[in-house]
Amino acid sequence: MDRSIAIRPWLASLLSVALLGTISNFARCAEPAANLDAHGFEKFGSRWVLPEEIGLKHDLDMLDDIVRRTITLKRQISLAAEENREHWQKQQSANKLIDEIAALMRRNAVGTDEEKKVQKQIEQLKKASRELRDGVAPDRLGGQPHMRAMLEALTLMHQQAAVLTARIETRQSDIRTQYRQLPREVSKWISLQPECEVGPLFRPEQIDQARRKAQASIGMDDVPLFLQGKQKRVGIVLNDQFPSIVTVESDTDRLVVTSNMAFSAGVKNLGPLESVTLPGGYQTKARSGRVQRIRIGSATLQDVSVVVLQPSDEHLGGILGLKVLQAWKPQFADSGISLSLDSSNHASTASN
Repeated sequence: MDRSIAIRPWLASLLSVALLGTISNFARCAEPAANLDAHGFEKFGSRWVLPEEIGLKHDLDMLDDIVRRTITLKRQISLAAEENREHWQKQQSANKLIDEIAALMRRNAVGTDEEKKVQKQIEQLKKASRELRDGVAPDRLGGQPHMRAMLEALTLMHQQAAVLTARIETRQSDIRTQYRQLPREVSKWISLQPECEVGPLFRPEQIDQARRKAQASIGMDDVPLFLQGKQKRVGIVLNDQFPSIVTVESDTDRLVVTSNMAFSAGVKNLGPLESVTLPGGYQTKARSGRVQRIRIGSATLQDVSVVVLQPSDEHLGGILGLKVLQAWKPQFADSGISLSLDSSNHASTASN
């Protein structure tokens, strides 16, 4: 009993010292509020950070969410495309066999009363083949309602990822600049307060790794492509913020945008009206301008010359000439539902 009573003062003393130390550390960490507030820092959990860092975290979380949703949707599209390919190949094989049988039947029926009957039987066989197997040619797959809906959704996700990637790059640069421009006395104070957690939330290599992982998982080298009628349509992002849908044309080296696209992207200082001939031979008048940046899949183009249509030609939509992307060696995929880019070729070309 006496020993227990003797220990109590010692424990009380120890707890008091620990508590005083905690209070002292807390006081020192609470002390910078006025000092850091003046330079834009905010409390985020237990850490003092810049507002841009909180925005950066939200953007990284959103990008991660898009990656998860994209992977699921890509899997569905891949399964549907593979199923169509199998059906299409079986249908083509069946048609080939029908044609061989038909040729033999015709040879035996030529000049007889059976000829018309044979022709009717051939048509019935082909119709039955089409009905049993609902596959379509790859160059028409992107126009099928179920596939087009999925490809349009995937296009939107690609565009959202491009906008977020651009915003993350901008935030990363701004955060680096803000820390570099902190007054010397504030930077020194931070270095002398190890008990206080003062940003940054992420190391540069963490951000770069997150961006690379997202681009690889989403598959930015494969740009989703769907059909509107016979037009091949893809998504682009103008000036890092404005998603647009354009028609892809193989044999032209120009980017044509509507007046609404140009206005949204802040394209100014347009040239005079000039006569232009659009793909397909359509002649009209348009103005020339420049877009600071265009993103499509893994490709980023800087200071791009554009043709801006008049408001009366809004219905024509935007047009992307594949020759604009020649550094990325663009090719239509065999699946018929994507435009493949070679970012590694562009990187090696740019370094030369």
